[in-house]
Amino acid sequence: MVHEMRYVAFFKVPPERLEDFVKGWALRAQAEKVKVVLPPHTLFESYQGVTGFVVFEVDGFWGMEAFLERSVDAGAEVRLVPIEEDAKMSENLEKFHTAKLEAESLWEAVRYDRVGDVGVTKTLEILPLVEWRSNDEGLKVETGVSYLVKTDESCILFDLGLNSGQEDPSPLLQNMDRLGVSLDDIDTIVISHNHGDHVGGGNWSKDKTFSVTGRQIDLGGKRVFTPVPMTYPGLKPIHSEGPTKISEGVWTIGTISNSLFRFGLTKEQALAVNVEGKGIVLIVGCGHQTLPRILERTEDLFEEPIYGIIGGLHYPVTGGPIRIFGLYPHRLFGTGKLPWDPVTEEEVQENIGILESRNPRLVALSSHDSCAASIETFQKAFPQAFKDLSVGERIAV
Repeated sequence: MVHEMRYVAFFKVPPERLEDFVKGWALRAQAEKVKVVLPPHTLFESYQGVTGFVVFEVDGFWGMEAFLERSVDAGAEVRLVPIEEDAKMSENLEKFHTAKLEAESLWEAVRYDRVGDVGVTKTLEILPLVEWRSNDEGLKVETGVSYLVKTDESCILFDLGLNSGQEDPSPLLQNMDRLGVSLDDIDTIVISHNHGDHVGGGNWSKDKTFSVTGRQIDLGGKRVFTPVPMTYPGLKPIHSEGPTKISEGVWTIGTISNSLFRFGLTKEQALAVNVEGKGIVLIVGCGHQTLPRILERTEDLFEEPIYGIIGGLHYPVTGGPIRIFGLYPHRLFGTGKLPWDPVTEEEVQENIGILESRNPRLVALSSHDSCAASIETFQKAFPQAFKDLSVGERIAV
């Protein structure tokens, strides 16, 4: 998992303001949520406009804003870049490649029998409870995912959002309240993968658990399906590594592994819902499995055609949903590639071609891990099938 990260913040300060900027070093060096590794330094001569830098560590991607804003207030343009000592980088590269080999081996070795009695639901409704976009200013948005999935028989909470500030009530619960959804309505929770933006926060992810808010509350005996062994007070989550029936017409497709730099081997599952007269609708968390493998696994398991796909597929070609002092975290991490080898427009077009061959009637791409340009590309490729994925806007199939 990505926990403690080291960064260098480069400063660009106009020459006429540099002396005053330097004199304020003591104020700028104050750190609450960060650990300063190398205090603010100033170059005797600027290099490509850079006049100084500071090196610090912080837990993940959050908590450094106040620290760096002091330099902005003092007149600097700040550019943030993650860094790593070569010895540590070499170690992480080895882990990445080893996990990649393991993921490939698992993909080749693990094959599941076709599901005989899939079951069917006449109705399917997906209500985004946590996403990056909303057309209602009264609803919270964040770079996480939580969808309410309602069928004839079940009401499923698919993922739990990020809750980066560990609020109580969380953005998830606040949105549920505004949309008239109660935890009592939900009979099942399905976790796509153990990353902070899907289990309610990185602090829970570290301990292989999850939470719907800033504290672990009584969930009343709900069924929980997880892609890796996880725990929760008072519950016994079901480790659904292979394809698992959730309810009539609703299955997980089993976990598919991928190696993510600094995250390690990541196992992710998706939901497959068989809608009467239409086919399989896939509901995906981040798409770390890769779209081609999600589609291949689904077609191996079910005779029914793929009707649609909803959720995250991680296409941050031009950046991503958030920018932190010039840094786009989603572009560097979670792609299944190395940071200096980002996802390209050509790769997105290739994936679109693979999906087009299935003639989907419903496509909704999450903005929590893809850039606006990729979403627009999907919209143009599937003009009739494409739906916006926004908090509070129901998608009925």
